[in-house]
Amino acid sequence: MRLLAKIRNSRLYRDNRGSAMIVAIVVSIIVIAFSLSLLLVSYSLFTSNTKRITQTQVKELAKSVSLEIGDELTTPGFESKEEFIAGINNTAEAKYPCSDYNLWYYIRYNLFQNNWLSYKDETSAGHVQANAYRYFTLDVSGGDVTQYATWADEVSVCMYWECEAEDVKDEATLTIIVTVTKGDQKAVVTSYYTLNVDNFPDSDEGETINDRTDSAFNPTGNSIYLSENWRWTKVN
Repeated sequence: MRLLAKIRNSRLYRDNRGSAMIVAIVVSIIVIAFSLSLLLVSYSLFTSNTKRITQTQVKELAKSVSLEIGDELTTPGFESKEEFIAGINNTAEAKYPCSDYNLWYYIRYNLFQNNWLSYKDETSAGHVQANAYRYFTLDVSGGDVTQYATWADEVSVCMYWECEAEDVKDEATLTIIVTVTKGDQKAVVTSYYTLNVDNFPDSDEGETINDRTDSAFNPTGNSIYLSENWRWTKVN
């Protein structure tokens, strides 16, 4: 009888030892699963936070670039034809030299020309998006270029202009769209500008210039009227 009792107790001990091992395994699995869940949650939060930071960066960069472009476009305010010519020739005494305001001079030389048609709609011959929209990639130079690279993969600019009657330049509207991308994040800022044109008091009506060809703003050698004083105003 004692022998049988010992055998039964031994079997019970072995059975209890096996149950404890199973419990330990189950607990380990639960702990591992919980740890993995925490890792997944942490990764998800990290990814969301990174996207949020990136989205904020591209938005701020798009706004900054748009403001800089707007400032370059709206700043020049020439008081005379001679002052305008000094800017075109990039002379030392120029108040608004073309080297500092390439965008302004580019638009001055290319709007209302055959090489850049206005946009009307997709049914107007020639005046469609494919012909009217111009795209530029911002060439970042100066400052901390390495820092800029961490903010964006690409900064692009799209411009097009509209005018109901192209012989009335005061009706022209210029649209500038700045797009900044970083990974799968993108920010777009759109700005609109209206044109005001009058004549310089020291300029003869119909006077033209065609001797200032520059790859930066007038690569095709367009002619412009020196008598016209252009000023751009942001409308939004």
